[in-house]
Amino acid sequence: MHDVARKILPLLLVGLLALVVGVWASLQISKEAVVQTRAVTVLSSPRALPEFQMVGKDGEPAGREVFYGKWSLVFMGFTSCGHICPTKMAEMRMIQAQTDAPLNIVFVSVDPSRDTPAVIKQYVESFDPDFYGMTGSAAAIEIFANGLGAPYFVDPSPDRYIVDHSSALFLIGPDASLAGTITPPLDTAVIADDLGQLF
Repeated sequence: MHDVARKILPLLLVGLLALVVGVWASLQISKEAVVQTRAVTVLSSPRALPEFQMVGKDGEPAGREVFYGKWSLVFMGFTSCGHICPTKMAEMRMIQAQTDAPLNIVFVSVDPSRDTPAVIKQYVESFDPDFYGMTGSAAAIEIFANGLGAPYFVDPSPDRYIVDHSSALFLIGPDASLAGTITPPLDTAVIADDLGQLF
């Protein structure tokens, strides 16, 4: 009985943490949002992303310059995610295909212990060769995630390796600033139409 409780308690704590952080992030973003399209919550004043240094899918340094000069959709997850991440990647591919303006797709792994640049490259390019992926140290990921208001949690304990993360998409402007968020459920056609009006 004690063994069962010991295994369940961390899961409950992770779920509670994700809920609290998610509600907090949502409230922070909603304070700034003045434009609500059908699917995209647009910030009245885009927030510049903090300086960060990660590693791209080809092993190259990756910082704010990844976003310069183009609109981007960002999703934070991990490559061994069973359902949510592959679904979001496929949905971003559909959004990109339905958007007339160029749209950069960026996957950021919150699980750097397992997601090496080579693993990320194989993962993102299985959806589209032009998709970009990056990860970094725990500190770098935290800086980036905080800039987006994206909650996540990693517990690498051998007996219960847990990764939890936001299912939202984040819209980054060509000046490397957070311009808006998109939360599930995702209607790809509606999102693409909204983005077409924003760009």
